Amino acid sequence: MVPRLLPRMALEPPSGYVAFVGRHLAWLRDEAARAVGDEQDADRLYPEVLSDVARWWRWLELRRSLLGQPAAAEEYLHRALVRRVRRWDSERIWGRQDDLWAGEIHVWHREDDRPGWSSAAVRVAPHLRPATRIEVGSVAEAAIAWWHAYEARRRRQAIAVLVVTLVLVAMLMRVQAGGE
Repeated sequence: MVPRLLPRMALEPPSGYVAFVGRHLAWLRDEAARAVGDEQDADRLYPEVLSDVARWWRWLELRRSLLGQPAAAEEYLHRALVRRVRRWDSERIWGRQDDLWAGEIHVWHREDDRPGWSSAAVRVAPHLRPATRIEVGSVAEAAIAWWHAYEARRRRQAIAVLVVTLVLVAMLMRVQAGGE
């Protein structure tokens, strides 16, 4: 069993975080939409900001309670929003690194004697994106953001354990090779 390096993150968001999301959700949605210029892009952006705050919530609460910084979470929310908007702008201008694709594109022309080609994705696509924006409550937004932060932390811990294990194996192999 590997010892825990960091304290465990709870599976459910604490009530303070849910209340924080409730107080700032409308403002965050509006600011994200204003910053990126499109509500659909903003709907992808602001949950990431909430996940950033959730990831650091324990530290932000310690800063608030022990260090006497009552606006620590609000300040971090603003910084996280600015950072995410800058990243969004950069990806919009330069593209994401994983967007590079070196495959070939074949254009198919529909011939009169052949039925039209379509995939299930093309047929279902109009039904997936609602025409109106769906408003989700702060409890749901907080729970989703908290879960994303929880999963990100779990992935980082797994990677850290893997790296430490590989370093230890490499050191053991080096010691064994030096002893022969």
